[in-house]
Amino acid sequence: MTQSMVSPEGNQPASQLLKATMGTVDRLFKLATIVLATAVVFVLLLVVGRSAVYKIHAYERGLHLRGGRFVSVDEPGWHVQIPLVDTVIIVKVNERLGYVEQVPAMTSDDVTMDVSLQYTYRVSDPQRFALEVDDPERIIFEFVQGKLRDVVNTKDMTEVMHSRAEMNIEVMAALREKEEQYGVKFVTVQIQSASPPEEVVTAIKDRMVAVQRQEQAQAEAAQRRTLADAEYYAAQKQAEGSAYEITALAEADAQRIALTSAAEREAMQAILTALQGKGELGEQYIQLLIAEQLKDNSKWIISGGSGDTVPVVELRTGGE
Repeated sequence: MTQSMVSPEGNQPASQLLKATMGTVDRLFKLATIVLATAVVFVLLLVVGRSAVYKIHAYERGLHLRGGRFVSVDEPGWHVQIPLVDTVIIVKVNERLGYVEQVPAMTSDDVTMDVSLQYTYRVSDPQRFALEVDDPERIIFEFVQGKLRDVVNTKDMTEVMHSRAEMNIEVMAALREKEEQYGVKFVTVQIQSASPPEEVVTAIKDRMVAVQRQEQAQAEAAQRRTLADAEYYAAQKQAEGSAYEITALAEADAQRIALTSAAEREAMQAILTALQGKGELGEQYIQLLIAEQLKDNSKWIISGGSGDTVPVVELRTGGE
């Protein structure tokens, strides 16, 4: 009896506790649902906001498309778009660098040169660059390469190797023809290297060696000619000096002989004049003097006092 009476009264607090527990769980479930819904909404708002709001940097331009149709060019700053409707294409407009590596090009004198070129450009018209040109960087590279070949084709090998500044100007002028079409602006163009093939380099070296040897041979020949000219000049001067000395000596001897002969003639004339009219003895003495003075001569002509010549007979015998 006692247990049956107490049992209903003891179950009443347990029922209240269960109800309180169920209420707490229900409140926690509702709170969690609210928090989860709030998080989902926040994430959705963040994603939508991220899709709707975008930023353009100073070195960029944005091509704003709506439904595939071009709307405008977005300048640097924050912008808004309609998600799933608008599209923004980001185009970098700062200066870019490009290379043309060892492209073969034929010169005007039919020599194949390996030429390298460095160029820089920047995008001046983002709409034309990105929307009107397919793979613009590749097209610009091929365009630069083609114009480089065209310029090299007008030059000979020597000009290509030694006139790079002039060639840079010509290549730049050729590239400016397509700037507006491609939406770019070329800034610098510089030829890095220009070298002929290996066999041409070898031929050039051989030619340089041959030229050096030829110049050396010419220099040696000129030196030998100079020495020969100096020796000839010295020999000529020596010969002229010897000839002058011989001539002077000959003239002196002739003058001495002439003076001696004149003196002898005068002496003989004086003796003959003194002995004339001295009779037979004088004539014999004259004949003795003549024989003594003219013993080496075959004939002699004696002039008289009046200027008449008197022939003298042969003094030598036939055997002498």
